[in-house]
Amino acid sequence: AVGCLQEEPDSDYTKSESNEEYQLTNHGYGKNSVKVLHVHREGARHTIREYEVDTRLRLHSNKDYLTGDNTDIIATDTQKNTVYLLAKKYGVESPEDFALLLCNHFLYTYRHVDEVSVHVEEYPWERLQVDSVDHNHAFIFSPKALRFCTVTQARN
Repeated sequence: AVGCLQEEPDSDYTKSESNEEYQLTNHGYGKNSVKVLHVHREGARHTIREYEVDTRLRLHSNKDYLTGDNTDIIATDTQKNTVYLLAKKYGVESPEDFALLLCNHFLYTYRHVDEVSVHVEEYPWERLQVDSVDHNHAFIFSPKALRFCTVTQARN
């Protein structure tokens, strides 16, 4: 904000030069560590993907912080259940596609949301082998690499 001095480098507020007013500069809320295990079944052969999703929303107004009015808040359980619902309804092709889907959903379902940030991590699983043959539906966690993305969308 013009004419404001930052109190501390990592502070979430600014203080005016007259030291009489405070203004929120970096605010929002969300739900972290939503676990999703997506199972794709093709006959007897299954594939799995495991994801961890974080959502962060910034609302148009600051009334939840300034006056304690939480009427516009999208509850964290609602955010978590939205992750589950969209994963079930549309599947999860990639962390990037799923993060975009979630951002679009929150921005266009809730008009009072100004910005959405979604972080998705995909945890690697490998098919278990029995006698050098891939098992149809048994897997082992294989933390060789981690695929992740963060998508942020803001309303114009």
